Amino acid sequence: MKLIDVKKLLDDNGYKYTQTIVSSRAEFYRQKGFNPSEEAGAFVLLSIPNPNHQIDIQIIFNDATENSDFSDLEFGGYWYELFDCEENCVAQELLTEIQRIINGNTHIIFASTVKKGMHWRWDGKYDDLPDAEMNSMDAFHKTVKKIKSPKSWWRRLTRRTDMYEIFNWTSYEKIVK
Repeated sequence: MKLIDVKKLLDDNGYKYTQTIVSSRAEFYRQKGFNPSEEAGAFVLLSIPNPNHQIDIQIIFNDATENSDFSDLEFGGYWYELFDCEENCVAQELLTEIQRIINGNTHIIFASTVKKGMHWRWDGKYDDLPDAEMNSMDAFHKTVKKIKSPKSWWRRLTRRTDMYEIFNWTSYEKIVK
């Protein structure tokens, strides 16, 4: 799917977005707490701004040209890995995931270690959907309960500090422990 196709999809569905050229993919991911293994060049980023907090929906493309190919969808630091979709399914998957995010049905937990900067530990996506088989909110609530519990003796002993960002489209919570 090309940049022009994604922009048309967003326009046709009434989503407001901004377009930015990011000069360094590696620096972009370093700021998110990842350690990219290769220096990659500039790329186009479409952002759907979140009116509720600072976590936007980001649509990433392969390079900085107007004919750029779709690469992936991100919400916070969570990568959807839609680059694995068949070409004929990308538009529908992209639209479905954006709708789920904006409707508040997608909950993300992004965990990082705070030591000489942020370093990604793990992330998870949890869906609040009517279909019981696809609904993962029980797992979400269990994970949040564990995050909010006091530090274990081992974590106190190692003095490791973790940061957890727990969010959906309407709410955002940061826990450092």
